[in-house]
Formats: sequence, C-alpha cells, structure tokens
Amino acid sequence: KSLVLLCVIFLVLEGINSQYNLALYWGQDGGGTEPPLATVCSNAQATIINIAFVDIFFDPNDNNLPGINLSDHCSATFPGLPDLLDCPQVAQDILSCQSQGIKVLISLGGASGAYGFTSESQAQQFAQTIWDMFLGGSSATRPFGNSVLDGADLDIEGGSPSYYGNFVSSLRSLMSSDNSKQYFISGAPQCPYPDAYLGPALQSNGNDFDFIWVQFYNNYCSVLGGSFNFNTWAASASANTVIFVGLPASPSAAGSGYVPANQLQPVLDGLMSNSKFGGVMLWDAGWNEQTSYSNQVAQMLNINMLNATNV
Repeated sequence: KSLVLLCVIFLVLEGINSQYNLALYWGQDGGGTEPPLATVCSNAQATIINIAFVDIFFDPNDNNLPGINLSDHCSATFPGLPDLLDCPQVAQDILSCQSQGIKVLISLGGASGAYGFTSESQAQQFAQTIWDMFLGGSSATRPFGNSVLDGADLDIEGGSPSYYGNFVSSLRSLMSSDNSKQYFISGAPQCPYPDAYLGPALQSNGNDFDFIWVQFYNNYCSVLGGSFNFNTWAASASANTVIFVGLPASPSAAGSGYVPANQLQPVLDGLMSNSKFGGVMLWDAGWNEQTSYSNQVAQMLNINMLNATNV
C-alpha cells in the first residue's frame, strides 16, 4: 500500500514538473558574462532557449539574406556574406541542448536592428528563408549547420507592425508540412496591451502562436508596479496559446521590472490556477550567470530537468 502511494505521489510530481516552462534568451552576452550555449543548457534549468538575434531581415551586404548578431559568441561568416554568421560550435551546442529535451528557437528582431516587411509577398518570402536556413528546409547557408531548430520567436520592438501575420501564417504552413518533429512559434510583446508591434499579428493570427512571453519590465505594467496586466493578456490569448511572465534575470538586465525571488513566488503561486499561464521567460543568460535567478525560478515552477519539458 505504501509503495502504491509513493508511486502515485511520484507520478503527480512528474506531472507538476512538466506543466510549466522556463524560457531564457541567449546570444547577446548581457553583463559580459554569458557562457557558451551548451553550458547554459546544462546549468540554467531552462526548458526553452531563444537564440538572439536575427536582427536584419534583408541585409544588402548579404545578398538580402538575414544578418545575425550573436555578440562575441560567433564571428566567422560565410564567404562573401559579411553579416551572415557561420557558427559550427553553436550548432554543436544546439544539438547538446536538444539532447537534454530543451527546445531551441531562433529569435527575430531585438531592441535594435533593421527589420520589418513592406508587402505580404516579402513576409512570405522571409518565412521560407527562415525555414530553409534554421528549421526543416535546406540551404547552402545554414548558420547552425545541420542542426534543426525547434521554432522561431518574434521579439519585434520597432519598425512597422505590418505583415507579421502573413509571415507567421506562412511559417506555420511550412512547419505543418514536416511531420518529423514539432515546431513552435513564440512572440515577446511588451506588456502594454495591445502591443504596438505584434498586436496586429496576434489579433489576426493568434492561433499560430504557441507561446507569448510578455515583457513585464521597462513599463508601467510590471509585476510589482501596481498595474500588472497578466489577466488581460490571458483573456485575449487564443485557445492554443499560453502566456509567460517575462522578467529581467538581474536588476541590471532592464531599466525596471526586476522582481526579487521572495516576491516572485507568491505571484507565480497565484497564476498557477490560470490555465493560460505557461511559465516564465528571462532576459537573459548573461545576466542570469551573475544571479542564478533561473535556478530559483525553476524551483518555483517545479521544473525538474531530469524530466525536461512538456513542449
């Protein structure tokens, strides 16, 4: 009888451990202390990694292929394409992360860069480019070699909001054509609702998004700012979409919005009754290296990396 009870408790805990996810951005070397990707995947307890960033969509220096910025993690480029990184070590690290059950996405946009679309056809073309260069397609210029990423993230913080719905729709169609693995699409809007840049795409193509990690920092609607609006985002989410609480991993990682761990725990406890709550997103792995904040958050979310992730 005791053995049966222990088995039941173990199964329940395993269910809890796989219920939420912890997303972490990597690639911009926040604080100048960001470890290699494989090290982050081994130590940070994240279940999803967003590689940041494809910050130029149509780079004239790269024959209008995308430009990539990974800070000092990678500097080699393809011949004749000065902004298109060729990163074999990152490719190996991606495979290491994925072998642990961690999902790895390529993040598009960022706080600075040259990105956006001028037409529906251009957005559709870019979806094919991302598919071929990072996901299940094929290209002679794949920055991470034969590794196949698990999806794409939209961190759009400038430019025109037009045609992102067309991009997401086209990318989702390409993902649906590949039965070999599951792919994901995420977005990182800022917390004022609706978001100025991703708002139209979320309105028109919300069903195509799996995760929305709202940036509840650098704004009045931060977690502790008195106007925390998670419920607004949750109420607007499509049926298949979950909402993450996006936070800085250190007081220095953002201008405002850092939440000390002892104050975060009751907030997360309160959100766990909301079926739209998907977990926590942190910016970023470099700042996290100084605080180990992700490990504290993982404990709050009952994430056990021996059990990996439910995504």
